[in-house]
Amino acid sequence: MATIAEALALALDHHLAGRLAEAQELYHRILDAEPDQPDALHFLGVLAGQVGEHALGLQLIGRALAQRPDAADMHANIANIWRAAARPAEAVASYRRAIALQPDFAEAWTDLGNALHHSGDTPRAIAALERAVAAAPALDVARERLGALLHERGRLLVEAGMGVESLPALARAAALMPLDADVAFLHGNALFALGLREDSLAAYRNALAITPDFPSAAFNLGIALGTVDRLPESAAALERAARLNPRHTEAIDRLVVALALLGREEAAAAWGEQALALKDGTARHRRHGLPFPNS
Repeated sequence: MATIAEALALALDHHLAGRLAEAQELYHRILDAEPDQPDALHFLGVLAGQVGEHALGLQLIGRALAQRPDAADMHANIANIWRAAARPAEAVASYRRAIALQPDFAEAWTDLGNALHHSGDTPRAIAALERAVAAAPALDVARERLGALLHERGRLLVEAGMGVESLPALARAAALMPLDADVAFLHGNALFALGLREDSLAAYRNALAITPDFPSAAFNLGIALGTVDRLPESAAALERAARLNPRHTEAIDRLVVALALLGREEAAAAWGEQALALKDGTARHRRHGLPFPNS
């Protein structure tokens, strides 16, 4: 006959594999033999929470905690059930109990960050996720969630014209999400707004390396190159933007100027004709009340 430990190990295998009915049956058998077995109570409570039986899950894990009040994982799983039951204040309190017992509990810090964000407290959510990443730098879910919140915070600040304030958030997001083109692009915008032109070039180039068909990154790269007197490179970037988005009139207009300054009159004239044709087509659409074609 299997021991309690063997039965519990088999039940956990079923549970982790998603075979919930088999796991539930084994947990009940363990509790029939030992009604207060804390691990079986705990994991059966987790399972109850997973299938939406929140009250039962809280009751079962509560019984387990009565025997092991210092078990950080039990407090964290109580918090998960509170969060699933749309009780964010209780969830936050339980995550904090888990963390007080185990300060390097990266998963609990991550879940606390998510709960705080859903409660509308994004600054504290970011702080919690920073603790998660510090505790477990390889925990992808924490890094990705932190990067996403910093990205959104930085974007809102850039849109509000707060370039200085946006830079720390975007720089941190770029470090966490080196393969996210939009983060690199926004980081470039913040750097450019602060007059850090050379640094902005690197950010825009990174955005284009990640997503080569990113017309806004090509356009802003062209503008930034122009401000540091690298006109041939500026023209090349502006032409790339114009080819990626043939309706980008501002890119074409600036390209025409750059080509003229470089003495490339024939190319400037050709792009100028394209700009005039595009503007003429836009004017006709306006006169006739037609919708603009998608750019």
